Amino acid sequence: MSSIRLLFILVVSMTLGCALSQPNKLSAYEVLVEYGFPVGLLPKGAIGYALNRETGEFAVYFDGRCSFSIESYELEYKATITGVISNRRLYKLKGVKVKVLLLWLNIVEVVRTNNDIQFSVGIASANFGLENFFECPQCGCGFDCNKLPENGDVSSI
Repeated sequence: MSSIRLLFILVVSMTLGCALSQPNKLSAYEVLVEYGFPVGLLPKGAIGYALNRETGEFAVYFDGRCSFSIESYELEYKATITGVISNRRLYKLKGVKVKVLLLWLNIVEVVRTNNDIQFSVGIASANFGLENFFECPQCGCGFDCNKLPENGDVSSI
């Protein structure tokens, strides 16, 4: 057997051994919970994430942009969201916007204090009850995905 072939088999065996010995990777939603946040801060459909547990730097990945409305707010998530996470605090956020009146503003920080979640756009912030984030919204429809039009016409859905 050639030495290159033997080296290849050795490297593959070591890689498989490491992969099999690692614990199951948490989902992005489970990581949020681990840091004291509810899962509903992220919309459904996160396909992966990266997290440096020493620095708290993270990235969450989606298949593409995601937008939806919740009550009087429009939200938009880019395909990649980045920032820093620590216990009950997300900061240096990039990739999440909220439309307030006619302006799109970047959400730059999210802090959990007791049963409230505070969202900051830099110059202003707003608090919402924790109970509003126990469920994940869906791209395109938020929480109104199964809602039929009032006249019962499903052709517009």
